[in-house]
Amino acid sequence: MNAPAHTVFCSGATGYIGSAILRALAAEGIAAVGGLRAATALPPGIIAFITGDLSLPGLRLPPVETVIHAAGLGHKRRVSAKAWHRANVSATVNLARAARAAGATRFILISTAYIHGRAHGRPVTDTTPPNPQDAYAESKLQAEHEAAAAFGPGLSIIRPVAVIGPGCPGNIAQLLNLLARGVPLPFAAIENQRSFIHRGDLARIVLAVLHSTTPPESVLAAHPDAISTPALIRALAGGLGVADKLFPCPPRLLALGANLLGRSGTWQSLAGNFIANPAAARQLGYKPQESLAESFHQISRYHNTTH
Repeated sequence: MNAPAHTVFCSGATGYIGSAILRALAAEGIAAVGGLRAATALPPGIIAFITGDLSLPGLRLPPVETVIHAAGLGHKRRVSAKAWHRANVSATVNLARAARAAGATRFILISTAYIHGRAHGRPVTDTTPPNPQDAYAESKLQAEHEAAAAFGPGLSIIRPVAVIGPGCPGNIAQLLNLLARGVPLPFAAIENQRSFIHRGDLARIVLAVLHSTTPPESVLAAHPDAISTPALIRALAGGLGVADKLFPCPPRLLALGANLLGRSGTWQSLAGNFIANPAAARQLGYKPQESLAESFHQISRYHNTTH
């Protein structure tokens, strides 16, 4: 499908997700403007636009038809509720209002599937009621509601599961470092299934929403397959060319230790089930470019070249 004659603004232009979206826009020849806090290099064909702090009042955008909001504060420990609100709620509301003032008719908000919690007993669908379990997810859900009020019709919300790819942060980066150091990992007895999305696939879903003449109000972004934590670790180890050194330890004991250390959220992300059914994304034509195992091998190979 040919891209519509659009001018697109994308916030978070140098971020892990925003940079992938901008590369996908440039590859399709779509006129794109990248929102930045400060001047830096962008992909060829992308115009830089300095926004500064999106949470501050007085934000103005150039004339655009679509705004993609990929900036925000990711899931981190030791972040205050005020900081979550400023980065994920205030910034979203300001940008939604500025988008409407700039003449935009579409606003694509990158939210998170974890408005449904870090672990879920049943597969999550596009219509599963939200159930945020931490301040991060609460801030993202509030941002969704307030963006709808500020922008109105034309809002599409994309809710990715854990985003992976070369150089991805978070638990995957920590596991890579442990595997590379040969640290034994007590996760062999974990029996779970978790969904992931490669950032390149997420960018393709964003473009599918952009191209759609009848865009959905919300889309779960996830690879159609899920993977267990032990299988994930074995795939990472295979890409690194090292032994996985997995050994079994009772999950209840590990959960107790995580709770005592204040890392229950990390434990849920490692051991809990979170399977997302990306039905709306499939209806938009989304098909993954590779298997999850291939993605994790790719991540490991990149790690080898950069460490």
